[in-house]
Amino acid sequence: MNKIIIGKVIKPQGIKGEIKVDIAATDMALASKLTQVYIDDKIFKVECVKSLVNGVFVKLAGISDRNQAELLRGKNISIERDKMPKLEEGRYLITDVIGCDVLVDSKPVGVLKDILQYGAADVYVVKGTNGYKDFMFPCLKKVLVKVDTEDKKIYLKSDILEQIAVYED
Repeated sequence: MNKIIIGKVIKPQGIKGEIKVDIAATDMALASKLTQVYIDDKIFKVECVKSLVNGVFVKLAGISDRNQAELLRGKNISIERDKMPKLEEGRYLITDVIGCDVLVDSKPVGVLKDILQYGAADVYVVKGTNGYKDFMFPCLKKVLVKVDTEDKKIYLKSDILEQIAVYED
């Protein structure tokens, strides 16, 4: 069984066993499509998902109070890859893009090491390689040429990247 990590339990929420979850996907609607998850190789049926401005909240079958929910704090949430809901075109699981080689004009310039999710666009954090500095850029359609999760490569347009990238000194 091939499982993938899709998130992490941040903390208990309320007194009825709900948990706040950090979903590791560029499509937060993924959470609403979940029917079952694994935590520490134990399977849980997903009873309810609420995706609100301040986070994603999940109610799992068998977790009925805050104390039980507290035991899940900091644990990874996984699903079977073959049960993964289909993502929309141009949407990717963070776990599938972290570690991808980043290429500009077909030249390798770094490896995607993190994705920051703070505002209107995800910010990709790249560890420079081959003499290139570390940099960050908002992941906008106009800078992406192609994202190939099978080959673990992200292709970028150099002219757009020059306008939007922030380089570390």
